[in-house]
Amino acid sequence: FDAAILLIRNPYKALMAEFNRKYGGHIGFASEAHWRGKEWPEFVKNYAPWWASHTLDWLKYGKKVLVVHYEDLKHDLFNQLKQMVSILGLNVSDDRLLCVESQKDGNFKRSGIRKLEYDPYTPEMRKMIDGFIKTIDLSLKLRNLTGVPEDYAPR
Repeated sequence: FDAAILLIRNPYKALMAEFNRKYGGHIGFASEAHWRGKEWPEFVKNYAPWWASHTLDWLKYGKKVLVVHYEDLKHDLFNQLKQMVSILGLNVSDDRLLCVESQKDGNFKRSGIRKLEYDPYTPEMRKMIDGFIKTIDLSLKLRNLTGVPEDYAPR
């Protein structure tokens, strides 16, 4: 690859979103039985380390990597897209990017209305995930990049 875009999302939200996708479909939600069953702890045990290793591998082996935080993409879609197409060497008009921005609330996402009434993360899970967040934050900063957003976890 000549260039790559590494999209990083808060692992707590990314884990829950992927669990919902896996057990509830593309725009559905996992059932209460899945959240309270053995599936959730097993999923966190396997997927949380991947969140960190995937990021670390791209930072280590990628030649020209643009790090984009999912939260920044949601907050400032137009400017983030502009940076993304630029690093890829694509010539895309502002009109085209504005068209994408106008469609950001499309049909292919969860409504966000259904929320769990409890925190699915155990203290042990939080300790593990917070450790991964700190590792990624440090790795980004050692490469003179912006660390993870403040709301990921306490430092």
